[in-house]
Amino acid sequence: MGYPHKSHPRETPVLSKHFGNPEARKLETWKSLGGYKALQQALTMDPVAIQNVVKESGLRGRGGAGFPTGLKWSFMKLNDGKPHYLACNADESEPGTFKDREIMRWTPHALIEGCAIGAYAIGAETAYIYVRGEFTEPIARLEEALKEARAAGIIGNNAMGSGKKIDVWVHRGAGAYICGEETALMNSLEGKRGNPRIKPPFPAVSGLFGQPTTINNVETLTAVPHILNNGAEWYKAMCLSSPKSTGSKLFSVCGNVAKPGNYEVVMGFSFKEFLYDLCGGPLPGRKFKALIPGGSSVPVITIDEAESVKMDYEGFLEVGTMLGSGGVIIFDDAQSMPRQLARLSRFYAHESCAQCTQCREGTAWMTKILERIVAGQGTFEDLDTIFDLAENMTGKTICVLSDSCAAPVTSGINKFRGEFEALIKGKRSSTVAMGAGV
Repeated sequence: MGYPHKSHPRETPVLSKHFGNPEARKLETWKSLGGYKALQQALTMDPVAIQNVVKESGLRGRGGAGFPTGLKWSFMKLNDGKPHYLACNADESEPGTFKDREIMRWTPHALIEGCAIGAYAIGAETAYIYVRGEFTEPIARLEEALKEARAAGIIGNNAMGSGKKIDVWVHRGAGAYICGEETALMNSLEGKRGNPRIKPPFPAVSGLFGQPTTINNVETLTAVPHILNNGAEWYKAMCLSSPKSTGSKLFSVCGNVAKPGNYEVVMGFSFKEFLYDLCGGPLPGRKFKALIPGGSSVPVITIDEAESVKMDYEGFLEVGTMLGSGGVIIFDDAQSMPRQLARLSRFYAHESCAQCTQCREGTAWMTKILERIVAGQGTFEDLDTIFDLAENMTGKTICVLSDSCAAPVTSGINKFRGEFEALIKGKRSSTVAMGAGV
């Protein structure tokens, strides 16, 4: 894999400050940069005090749901006599998202430190980092860093000489999208088929191996050492719009854009300035048309809507979409939206675990209908059928995979209906075969 772009002057590099520096992967260098000071401090604190600092900072889960991290940790009942577990979700299978990969590639010790602090804060002695199977380089970097950390006594039976046991292990997944869902991830960690579980019970009550478990995203855990080092007020001060959205956030940008890559900005940053200044705007001779701002499973927005957005949880909700994972997928005016949405639908149909009828049948039928429309063989009734299918796919299954298929498709039809109707009327055709690249 290549090196990242040089940080833009308007970025706020906190987690990405050392991206591109191979020396930062080494323990001695990492310690000289301030690494593991937060863990050393945390091991002298009461776990509840750590939870409170994280609560006060306003840190919310960066994997997609945006749930307050400190509150999530407080659900774990300390000193209950049961083994507790921390599971770090490093599956990052959401299309358009590749920020966690870069954290693991360039700053693996930062993630290990975050995992160790998180584990201690919830009363766990063991943390698992569940990494997507295709991430061969990130896995190698993590394994090297863990070997160094164990040899130095940073983790293990006497973590940093504190007398406390904290172990961190890497678990390689097999590359299924659904294993990014927290209960499917736990099943996979246990050696079972990666199918989502019915909730309740929630993981804080019965998670890994039937014991209390917390699942956090890579970016979330990597932010924790910075919060302990600099304080909750420092983190809260990084906010340009809603006080409910604090800190910096990594956004992965891909699609039809001049400068794709990862960018770290403060929550509430102007999306218009982000797209045209940091990301360089559209390709020569093209115009932006539509975006999916939070990974492929959130609703599509038009470029006019995007230009009014403040980049935080609340800002994206105001225009009917979500911040999600921060994976920004951009479509320009040369793209056929029906074709792009058919491709997304096919992905979800392929990745459905098939436990729920609404998902198994719904994603498959939605794909067939969309591909029929793209081929110029659709009818107006097909559009109504898609909305009926979407209604039955939303909020009626064990996990949200079918919701994730329905949201971009229905929002895309609502906002670009003219393109679908033109194909149905035979006035336009998509001559590129399905499954071909963008």
